[in-house]
Amino acid sequence: MADIQKVRDVMMSNFTKVDGIMKVSDVLDMMRNTKINAVLVEPRDGNDVYGIMTLKDIARKVIGQRRKLHETHVYEIMSKPVLSVKSDMPIPYAARFLSNFDVS
Repeated sequence: MADIQKVRDVMMSNFTKVDGIMKVSDVLDMMRNTKINAVLVEPRDGNDVYGIMTLKDIARKVIGQRRKLHETHVYEIMSKPVLSVKSDMPIPYAARFLSNFDVS
């Protein structure tokens, strides 16, 4: 039987983290310069959880709604909480889990 590929084999190991109070325009510049399409948003305190902001969020929630990039904060458009899976989960199960939540 062939080895089943695990999440750890394909996952990103390094994430850029930002503060939710940052302006979308500043984070978008950083994303362009580092050629990434998503950032993790730091929790505000010990009772909070991580968020995520993607280029898709910027397109839909800022540009699509005719909001200004330099006036919109990351926390206004991020998705939260972030879904995660264990790194040793087989890819087919991870894909099924994420598709159940309509995550692409």
